[in-house]
This record gives sequence, C-alpha cells and structure tokens, in this order.
Amino acid sequence: MARRVTTEAELARVDGFESANFSPAEKAVLHFTEAFYWDHRTIPASAWEDLRQHYSEPEIIELAWTIASYIMLGKLIYAFQVPYGDSEQAEHAARP
Repeated sequence: MARRVTTEAELARVDGFESANFSPAEKAVLHFTEAFYWDHRTIPASAWEDLRQHYSEPEIIELAWTIASYIMLGKLIYAFQVPYGDSEQAEHAARP
C-alpha cells in the first residue's frame, strides 16, 4: 500500500467526505472508519463491499488494524488527559 502525507486541507474535508473530492478508494476507507468508530459491531455490509472493490483482504486487515489502533490511542489520550498544544493550552486541557 502506498504511503503519503495527509494535508491540513484534506483533514478539514474529512467530516464531509461523502461530498468531498476524495478518490473512491479514500471514500471507502473513510466510510469504513466512520462506521468502525461509531460501532464496530454494526459495520454495514456496504462498508465492507466498498473496501473490497479497492483493496485486497490483507490490505483491509492492515487498514482495520491501523484504524483500531488510532481509535484506541485517541481514547487513551483522552482518558489519561495527555496535554496537547502549547503549554497554556496543555495546562487547561489537563484539568477536569
């Protein structure tokens, strides 16, 4: 799978990925990611079908593993109140 850097402009478009100018393969990953994030137990068949149109089974496994890892990391960062940003922002973020 080819690796590339995601730009800030792409990140800003992610919430509206269905209407944004992403490739069909990218939209398939974003559709799957959204479904996986909201409820990994009820990922619709259409999300799996979209992935299979663009990726092999080993690639899908790698994508799912990577997505799960980032979701877990985000939850851990939140749970442990890991500071982020500049020191003033980090100080406020760490307070309950």
